This record gives sequence, C-alpha cells and structure tokens, in this order.
Amino acid sequence: MSLLAGFRVVQIGEGLAAAVCGRLFADVGADVVCIDADNSTPLADYLNHGKRILGDPAAALSAVDLIVCEGRPRDLSARGYDAVGLRRLNSKAMRVFISPFGQTGPQANDPATDLTLFFASGMARLLTGQVDDLAEPPMRPVGEQSAFIGGLAAACAGMHAALVSEPGVIDVSIREALATMSATELARAGLGGKFWSRRAKIASGRLGSKSWARPTGLPIRASPGSPIGSPIGMSSTP
Repeated sequence: MSLLAGFRVVQIGEGLAAAVCGRLFADVGADVVCIDADNSTPLADYLNHGKRILGDPAAALSAVDLIVCEGRPRDLSARGYDAVGLRRLNSKAMRVFISPFGQTGPQANDPATDLTLFFASGMARLLTGQVDDLAEPPMRPVGEQSAFIGGLAAACAGMHAALVSEPGVIDVSIREALATMSATELARAGLGGKFWSRRAKIASGRLGSKSWARPTGLPIRASPGSPIGSPIGMSSTP
C-alpha cells in the first residue's frame, strides 16, 4: 500500500514494540529506517521486513517526520536518545517513546517482561481469571502480546501526532495500553464485585486444562475448541 508514501519514520532500539509500530507504518507505505534493530529471532526478522537499516543515526534522524524509540529513560538518556537529545538531532519530527511503564514516574526505569506487564495491567485477570491459589503457577498468552498491543498503541498515537503542526513528544506506557484492553473486566470487578475465577473458567470450559508438551519442557494449556496458537485461546507457564 502507498497510503503513507513519502512519510518518513525512524525506528530506534531492539524492542519488539517499536518493531511492531514500525512494521505497521511500513505496511501502509511509509519509508521506515531502523537504527539498532535486532533481527536475531524469526519474529524480529518478520517485524523488520520491508525496512531499511542504517548505521549512521545522525543521517537517518536528520530528515524524518516521526521518530519511534523504545527503551527505559535511563538507557535512552545514556545513548542520547531521550526527548532532548532527539530534538537536537531533529527539531521538526514528532517523537514517540515506548517503554514498559512510561518515561516518567517511580517505575519508569524498572525492568519488565511480557508476563509481568500482563499481571501489572490487569490483563491476566481478564484472560485467565482470578487466581484461587497463589501456589498455582502464573499463566500468560502465548507469544509477546504486550509488544504487539504496545506497538499498536504507539502507531495510533504516532499517526495522530504526525497530523499536528507543532512537533512534540508522545509517551506510550505498555502497561497502560494493556490496561485499556481490560477496562471492561476491571469495571465489572470494581463496580459490580463480579469476577471470573480461574477454576470456574476451567469448570465451565472457558479455560481448558488440557496440556501439550513443548520443546522447552513447559506445558501449554489451551481452551477446548480454540485453535492452537490463538493469543487468548492458549496460555503457558513462563
């Protein structure tokens, strides 16, 4: 597609959320350039398909419309990729930052994984139900769903921001993006006092307990009737 032909985007960092965001722009015709991209996995290689990879950040950043950067503020500042540093390199481009907990606040520099973000956002409760026994292992959807949801949120925010005449900064927290997906479940629990129990879901067939072996030796649990590989239909222990 050539919907965004002539629209120039720079994607900075090894994170999958930035790669998802950049891939969405590339799919609709934008010229996407990668800096420090990680193509060491099939998923990362797929997400960075159709993008140009450059080794000179200054040349790549000097004439673009949108900068998408993933990382915690401490790491980005050390590399000169924080909001101030990027503005020095290009004062006209919109800047979209993606990180687990946002660029500000007490948790801004905390590490996170797909699993911890799902539980911190409340999304895990929506998908697998309220945990009845804390001795039970945590469960999460297969794959890197937090990266896809965070990348989608960044792409939507970046597209809207690019339509604004004045350059600015968009701060995308992956945890907050996940929380918006589970707003209905959180409202049900908070306002009505109703929630799904994990065991009740299993008993009703909404969450199956059948297991398959994985090459890693960890079990996979899938809902009856759900296709194997479905993000919501399949959950696994970390």
